[in-house]
Amino acid sequence: MAKLLIVEESMILCGIFKRLIDQDGTFRYDIVRTYEEAKECLGRYRYEFAVASRSLPDAKQGEVIALLNKHNIAPIVYTDVIDESFMDSFESANVIEYVLRHRYDNVKYVLSKLKELKANKKRTVLVAHQSEIYRRYLKQNLILHNFKVIMVDSAYEAIQQLEVHSDICLMIVNNELAQVPGLEDVDGLELVRRVRKMKKDELKIIALADDTDLYLTSFFLNEGADDYLLSQHSRDEFYIRIYQNIKEYS
Repeated sequence: MAKLLIVEESMILCGIFKRLIDQDGTFRYDIVRTYEEAKECLGRYRYEFAVASRSLPDAKQGEVIALLNKHNIAPIVYTDVIDESFMDSFESANVIEYVLRHRYDNVKYVLSKLKELKANKKRTVLVAHQSEIYRRYLKQNLILHNFKVIMVDSAYEAIQQLEVHSDICLMIVNNELAQVPGLEDVDGLELVRRVRKMKKDELKIIALADDTDLYLTSFFLNEGADDYLLSQHSRDEFYIRIYQNIKEYS
């Protein structure tokens, strides 16, 4: 059973978490109320997931986020405010999501998110993109949410991976793909067309399109893509698109 650490100073929130987690039975968990208690637990046990308050009695500036990241845990963070300056201060931190603490009904949402993260461990995403830098960027964001990731740079390799890995539930594809010497040039549009001919109807496909091409997104959708992302997108939008399509797949 997955191990969860909750770091929260509010006794009310701690009580709600305890009641709901006990009812659900999905996670083993520890609840602590200070930075020092969290540090002690992290030194003794290995946790897969964490929910933490940004401000704690002995660490009011979000130090607990860095502590959890040090132990390779990306937490869901409770905070009193979410504004531009707040987001900028934690831009480089590995955080699953920020949740406003004054809405106590958000506890149910947090638990549903944790179960989603647990389920992602069994989900594989195929990333097909010519740029190694961008592939690694996408992989980093996907692994943060516990997805398994396969990266390729050509359509031929993408098709090979789809034939071998039946657990691939989502493909993210760019139109510009690497070409294989001696073989027909195949771009992202043609890859989508060929994948749909493979009767991979259950596979969700998100196309990546440049903001300057007004027609590429419609071409992708016509060929069988389920959704698209423009190249200039936020990380929040990226995850929204991913989960919208994963939900449909599930």
